[in-house]
Amino acid sequence: MKKSIALGVLMAGVMLGAFAAEERFYQIHISQNAGPSYCGEVWPGSQFNGVRQGSGPYYYIACIKY
Repeated sequence: MKKSIALGVLMAGVMLGAFAAEERFYQIHISQNAGPSYCGEVWPGSQFNGVRQGSGPYYYIACIKY
């Protein structure tokens, strides 16, 4: 009984992994005016997922595709 439950949990985890999202980060210079529309331009079908701090005059814009 315990083995079948463990196997069911394992298979559910595998199935959930099949629907994983991919996230990409693009380095942007602070002088560029990049916002949520930037993701659709550089990676069609993706969505804006926030901004991350970079070093010096750069920051990273996060784009995600489900």
